[in-house]
Amino acid sequence: MNKKIDTKKLLKSLKTNDFVLSCRMPMGYSYGIPVLEVRNGYLCMTVPYLKYHVTGEVDKTLVYPARNTITISLPDEKIIAFEDLRFNPRFAKVNFSMPVGLFRPDKLKEINKKQYEALKNELYSLYDKLIDALINDKPFSEEDNARLGELLKLLVEPCLYPIYRALDLDFYNKYLV
Repeated sequence: MNKKIDTKKLLKSLKTNDFVLSCRMPMGYSYGIPVLEVRNGYLCMTVPYLKYHVTGEVDKTLVYPARNTITISLPDEKIIAFEDLRFNPRFAKVNFSMPVGLFRPDKLKEINKKQYEALKNELYSLYDKLIDALINDKPFSEEDNARLGELLKLLVEPCLYPIYRALDLDFYNKYLV
């Protein structure tokens, strides 16, 4: 097949995707860091949508839990699911109207916006490489996998770990703990 995925471009395209727009995602929600998983033998990317509320204070932006997800099959980039997590029993105890933490967590305090964007770009490049490895049987080294884990631990806000755990326990156990 040999199709190349550009994770960053794919995520940005969701902002104007007709399906996503027709789901009536609540205002103020934006995509978070995706989860890769295999569903019934198909590689999928689940994209959580969460909300940040700027308070005007430095490092006091409120982080709300992911409320919706879009799932995309790869490599065809077909949207296969939209889910409102408020109706999922795994999220029954989550109060979606209350913030779960603050951005920037301590682990990101010394990183400026330009460095943060560079780290996210590196993460998305590693996603691309991992997807290529899984779909096209290309190499993905232990070093790549370790770096992917480091970046995920750095870039996913700790207050969102429970949400990622509920979204996909395997992904959570492999990369966030």
